[in-house]
This record gives sequence, C-alpha cells and structure tokens, in this order.
Amino acid sequence: MNFKPNMLKIYFVAGTQDVDTKEDFLPKVEEILKNGATAFQLREKGYNSIENPTELLELAQQCRELTHKYNIPFFIDDDVDLAIKVQADGIHVGQKDEGVESVLKRIDSSMMVGLSCNTEEQVQKANLISGIDYLGTGAVFNTTSKADAGAAIGTAELKRLVKLSHYPVVAIGGIDLDNLPETMTTGVEGFAAISLFTRMNDVEERMKKIKAIVG
Repeated sequence: MNFKPNMLKIYFVAGTQDVDTKEDFLPKVEEILKNGATAFQLREKGYNSIENPTELLELAQQCRELTHKYNIPFFIDDDVDLAIKVQADGIHVGQKDEGVESVLKRIDSSMMVGLSCNTEEQVQKANLISGIDYLGTGAVFNTTSKADAGAAIGTAELKRLVKLSHYPVVAIGGIDLDNLPETMTTGVEGFAAISLFTRMNDVEERMKKIKAIVG
C-alpha cells in the first residue's frame, strides 16, 4: 500500500491497555474502522499491555485482518520485527525508539514510515532524511493516554511546525471533538487519537461528527 496524505485524516491509535478488558479490544477496533477511520496503529505499550510475544503476534495478525477487511493502512508502533512478521503497511517510530535511519535500512522501502517530531530541531532533522512519509506531532493538548507525551505544544506551535515540515503532519495528543476544529486549522493532514476513539460511545454518530470536521 502506497502512502497518501489523506490516510492521516482520522488516524486511530490503540492497544489492549486502552480499553476496559482485552476482550473489548478487537470489537472496538472493528467498530471504529467500520465507521470511517482512515488508518489504524497498534500501539501495545505501557501498563497492562500484552508482553508475551506469541500473544502479541496473534493480536497483530488479527488487527492486520481487520484493516484488510476495511481496506485501510495498518501501522505498528515501534516494533519493526513485529511489523515485518505481520506484513504491516507501516511502522511508526518515536524519538526514543530505534533510530528512524536504522528502521529505514531494515525495511528497505517495504512499508510506510511515520516519525514523531515535537520540536523545531526534530522537524528540521527529519527534513533531511529521505524515506519518511509523515510526521506525528504533539502533544497538541494535555493528554493522559501516553505517559511519554510531554508538555502540550498548543495549536500555534503546531501550525509553525507544520509550515517547517517537508512532510505531511498528523496532530496527536489530547484531541477531542471540542478542540478538533481548531486543530484542523493548523494545516495538518489529519489527527490521531487514542482516548477519543477507545472511550467513544455511540460510535456511528460521533464518527459522523468527526468526518464532518476533518472534511
């Protein structure tokens, strides 16, 4: 699957640690995909996440099947070995993960690559690297979904980083239905979220509202 910026419009990120029980996870993922998510990233990380490699591989394969079913790209957070095993469409790399240059060499153009960049220095460095498809930038607002999210940068700084970036940018961090319109005025291609999706009730109705905002 080749990268297209509109894949970033409604970018759903989650792992089993983000729902009440492990049994809730795949049904929730399917519900969000069915109602209009444009990309899904498995981020199995942090407290109460699956650490057993066999269980994690099985989960990733099940997610791979769901994304195939709804014809949207499947990204894996950080874990290159797992991404290769399940033939994921892409890998997302953080600043504290394996270096993006190393990841690019390992995958050799076989999948899409996203990179977290939250400062001017990080964006400028990314601009010099060939092979990246998009940048994930934030936290835009305060969030409790990611322990390592850092201080909120706000929409003014997000807009500045979007202008600096040579790559399409997806906003992440503390985004909800109230601040999504403001987020989308910054020039980002779309937004990524965890809690907005995993805590969503009346999925069909709320996804309609999201799609109306992002266009």
